[in-house]
Amino acid sequence: MTCSRVIIIHKGRIEACDTPENLLGKIRQAGGVELEAKVGNDNSEEQLKKIPGVREVVTDGEDDWKKFSLRVESGADVREEVFRLAVERHWAVRELTQRRGTLEDVFVELTHPDQI
Repeated sequence: MTCSRVIIIHKGRIEACDTPENLLGKIRQAGGVELEAKVGNDNSEEQLKKIPGVREVVTDGEDDWKKFSLRVESGADVREEVFRLAVERHWAVRELTQRRGTLEDVFVELTHPDQI
């Protein structure tokens, strides 16, 4: 069963009360993009940060394949630009997927705006 309304309480104050869909639509940052690619010695993280709509890039991976988690602006779909960059830089891409925003993203943005 899913809920029809969500109330977010932070430090005893109601920060938000709305439907999950409306809350997800109101946040500045919703979801992201997951990329797994073989990038060699390229400055891939810096290149990905230059894509309009990308707020943050987190890199993981110690072998030839790197995993990048891109936090993006709400409503931004940067997959096409990421793919274009990968082709331009000759990266081998194993995964490129969009991650939808979650209620956890809403909670973090409303209660910890300094972390977004």
